[in-house]
Amino acid sequence: MDSLLNHEAERWLQLGLAFFWTVTYVLIILQGFRDRTCGMPLLALCANITWEFLYGFVIPFDPFQKIGTIVWFALDCVIFLQFLVYATRKTTNKPLLYLSVAGLLVMALLLHYGMHVEFNDKEGKYSAFGINLMMSFLFMIMWLKQPGKGQSLAIAYVKTIGTLCASILGYAMYPESFLLTTLYILTFLLDLLYVIVVTKPSPLTPPITHRQRF
Repeated sequence: MDSLLNHEAERWLQLGLAFFWTVTYVLIILQGFRDRTCGMPLLALCANITWEFLYGFVIPFDPFQKIGTIVWFALDCVIFLQFLVYATRKTTNKPLLYLSVAGLLVMALLLHYGMHVEFNDKEGKYSAFGINLMMSFLFMIMWLKQPGKGQSLAIAYVKTIGTLCASILGYAMYPESFLLTTLYILTFLLDLLYVIVVTKPSPLTPPITHRQRF
């Protein structure tokens, strides 16, 4: 199906989503090292890293997208290592933790591939935007549970902009899809709420310091 945008506009949106999501990952990594924690919820991390493995190495669908996906996979591997390093310090049952994480990775990979086959989704768009919606929700929950730790206002902003670029591009390519349009809207609303929560925490949460913002 023809896109609602011209080729140049599509390319700028692709560059935008690639740039802002790469910056999001880098900021999460830096904040994670500062706070000695993992800045991405485990479910989102497992869903992300398996999607990137599948569409970066197994069934890539676009040369430009492949490059970005492999870069994201490498960055997610760093975040994954942060989880393993910092999470193991908080548990007394490491074998159970490792087994649980391995199970989540296998389930996420099977679900991604299942959606690829079931919906003939060569670009992995349904699973990608589903992950994005889940991430937006889980990031906000993570902030509410541990405000200022592993997250920052900068992360909230760049994630929102990167996802908005992807949503505009997706709508231009598949304007007839009610499911995808619903995912775009819900994700954008959650991202806005995430920014608001990080910017204006509740009275029960400590104020954001300069160090926590960036």
